[in-house]
Amino acid sequence: MSRLSILTICSLLLSVVTMIGCNHAGEATNRTELQRLRSGELEVVLLSPRDALRHGSDTFVIEFRSLSNGSLIDVGTVRSSANMPMPGMTMFGNIDVQRTSVVGRYAADAKLEMGGTWRMTIEWDGPMGHGSLNFSRSVQ
Repeated sequence: MSRLSILTICSLLLSVVTMIGCNHAGEATNRTELQRLRSGELEVVLLSPRDALRHGSDTFVIEFRSLSNGSLIDVGTVRSSANMPMPGMTMFGNIDVQRTSVVGRYAADAKLEMGGTWRMTIEWDGPMGHGSLNFSRSVQ
């Protein structure tokens, strides 16, 4: 085999490995399901690289899935908020949600200043219409 053929084969193999790695970059592998919620014909799944949400800065994934077949569904723009009612006041958290390269999967960056039970809202607006859900989640 000529040196050019060997270099061509190595380049092709490297390209294939790179493409496989890029295609899996947006997947939620090695994540723990924290909560599964239902809204109409959608399941909303919260996934984390740990077994719980953490106070301070934390990241997690929000997936929107079809109840009928479990496939990921594009719901358009997603927003989220969090608050913790306390005697005499309410503490507000910040959750920034962005699309990922995988349809139906959104990355969330949260800033929740203390541990405890937080009330959270997830809202979406897009191809599946407008929807929202409210739930409580323990933060460590």
